[in-house]
Amino acid sequence: MKPFLKLDWKAPFGAEIAQCATLHHRFSKKQKYNKDLPDEYTSVPTESLSLSEAFASQAIAIVPAAIRGLEIPQAFLIRMAATDAIKPVLPAHVDYNRTCGINFYLEAGGETTHYYEWDLASRTLHETASFEASQGDCWLIDTSIPHSVSLKPNQQRLILTLSFTKASFAQVSACLREAGYV
Repeated sequence: MKPFLKLDWKAPFGAEIAQCATLHHRFSKKQKYNKDLPDEYTSVPTESLSLSEAFASQAIAIVPAAIRGLEIPQAFLIRMAATDAIKPVLPAHVDYNRTCGINFYLEAGGETTHYYEWDLASRTLHETASFEASQGDCWLIDTSIPHSVSLKPNQQRLILTLSFTKASFAQVSACLREAGYV
């Protein structure tokens, strides 16, 4: 099974929601998977933005009951701004305290998410799969395995994510298939 699944689902609101969000955390720490990032790439920091309780509740309310029975997801925004970078990238990483996420791409321009297998013996990554996200797309992604994002220069990527910490990618995927979102 691939670690991602395209969904037939539209976001409950658009990119304007970012105007109502507040910065929660800025991620820039490197993990073991990206310590040797080639010099021609520019590592782009990622920000998580908190939503008001009203907007978060509205986003969570659209989640099928079977998924909410597994776990109530956290709703927040993820913003990556590839300003003035020649080869911007969100380097390979795993999302700690997050198993998977339903991502609504509010601002996107064909960036590619790459998935990897970590070879412990050689301490290197080997790409196993990838997908390209466009504005308006919705994808379920497995965030517990190494992945990276090749960004577009001078473009912002903004995602509304419904994030899970306990329910597995396989569990959420099965519920989404049953609910007809695939």
